[in-house]
Amino acid sequence: MTERPDRRRGLRVGILLEGLLGLIALAGILFTLSRPPSPEVAAASTGAGLALLGAVMIGYVLRGLHSARYYLDRNGLILTWWPAVHIIPMHAIQDLRPAPAHPGAVRGWRGIRWPGLYTGHAWAVEENRPILFFATEDLPRQLWVITEAAIYAISPAQPQAFIDAFRERAAMKPTQRLEQTTVFPGWRQRAFWSDRAAWALIGLGALVLWGMWLWLCMRFPGLPPRIPLEGSANALLTSSLHLVRLPGLGALIWALHGVLGFLVHERERPAAYGLWLVGLMVQGLLLGAMLQILR
Repeated sequence: MTERPDRRRGLRVGILLEGLLGLIALAGILFTLSRPPSPEVAAASTGAGLALLGAVMIGYVLRGLHSARYYLDRNGLILTWWPAVHIIPMHAIQDLRPAPAHPGAVRGWRGIRWPGLYTGHAWAVEENRPILFFATEDLPRQLWVITEAAIYAISPAQPQAFIDAFRERAAMKPTQRLEQTTVFPGWRQRAFWSDRAAWALIGLGALVLWGMWLWLCMRFPGLPPRIPLEGSANALLTSSLHLVRLPGLGALIWALHGVLGFLVHERERPAAYGLWLVGLMVQGLLLGAMLQILR
């Protein structure tokens, strides 16, 4: 028996948010590309970057919502919510019942919620164990699958029919013994996603790069049309507008090193750290060069 939650409202709201963020990002990019650096361009480019990041996150969530399904048979319950598949053996399920209606039943909520989407995790106060939410309805319309390790909150389209189907299958003898586990695809099992040092190096490089761009935007309106490069035999930068090449070069190097580091991280972690560290150092050198030119 395969049951799918009602995803229509959640998908509509998510697509609307995705489209809104996409329009904000597009407007910010066009504004940035059509004008010289300025505080207004700094604000527009920052808004575009944040909107793009939000659009990627919402796209990730929508992919999970679109894949949502609950498969039930005499052996157990399988919850699919991309990128994970949660396998719950029938013998591990202590109870399947409607979730409590009062919001005080859970605390420490972390996750994403909007109309038609309820995904994340929290702590069940009375049951004293974690809750994992894979639902499209609010708490009063959810079903709780209670195991010793955790509670799984789901929202089948017909809750009572799902409870009846569960009781019917629980009374049968299983044909195989499942193990309670969570299965991820290979790309999601990479150590990169939980490597704090990797994220720190990449994030620091991005912060230095973004800071260099914002600083240029603030200084640019007061610069003369041409900037002398004292002590340089070849004046590579004769126009103040050429300063934009420095953060542009930094962005290219940061992205290239980021991708290469990700590709080699699983097999050669020191090499990946080296790539990200060099990328961070390059951002610092480019920032120093800009400060030297505009001193």
